Amino acid sequence: MRSSILLMACTAMVLLGGCQAEPDFDTKFEQQSRNLAAKARSIDADAKKQLDAAREAERASAELGKPATAPTPAPVTDAK
Repeated sequence: MRSSILLMACTAMVLLGGCQAEPDFDTKFEQQSRNLAAKARSIDADAKKQLDAAREAERASAELGKPATAPTPAPVTDAK
C-alpha cells in the first residue's frame, strides 16, 4: 500500500515536472513580431543593395556612352 502511494506520488511529480508553462499569446506575438521585423529589414537591405548596384551600373554605362540595356543579339540566319 505504502509503495503504491509512493509510486503514484513519484509519477505525479514526474508528470507535473515535465509540464512547462507555455508562453502566453502576447509573448508569442511579440516574438513573432520581432522575427518578422528582422526578416523585413533583411529583405529591405538586400533590395537596397540590388537597387544601388543597378543604379551604379546605369551610371557607369552612361559615362561610357553606352545604353544601360543589354545588347540585342545578332539576327538568326539560315545557314544551309
